[in-house]
Amino acid sequence: MSAPVIVRPAPAPHPGEAAIRTRLAGPDPGPMGERLVLLHFRGRRTGRDLEVVAGLHELGGRRYLATGSGWRHNFKGGARAAITWRGRRRPVVLRLVESLDDTAEGYSRLIAEYGRADAERRLGIVINTEHTLVFDEVRDAVRRCGLALVEVSLQEEKA
Repeated sequence: MSAPVIVRPAPAPHPGEAAIRTRLAGPDPGPMGERLVLLHFRGRRTGRDLEVVAGLHELGGRRYLATGSGWRHNFKGGARAAITWRGRRRPVVLRLVESLDDTAEGYSRLIAEYGRADAERRLGIVINTEHTLVFDEVRDAVRRCGLALVEVSLQEEKA
């Protein structure tokens, strides 16, 4: 039996995560502020206020966070939260994409758009093959590795 074509390594803290958080929270996060956001939300089970760094991706004119982390479950059915993006905190509604096929389609499109090296870095995955991935391979990886997309809907700020 061959190894799966996509594996997601166990999450490990990025050695510079504190510096990344500080940079993203500041008024001028630089180029990283286009692709990374600070996500602010309250845990549905713990009730604790949480803040995580997440990658922001565009698919078909909509914005998504791609993750394999457990925090995604907070957004099943949709929930209010906030993101700090481009140096500004903004209210959002986040909704977990629950369809396996829709999630796999999104990952397939992002992998094709970014190319292998950038997809691995930006999506937090490892691709163990040189061939172009087919949909069924990506679908299997999404299912096996718990990969998810969370749709981001920016909300109008009250004046």
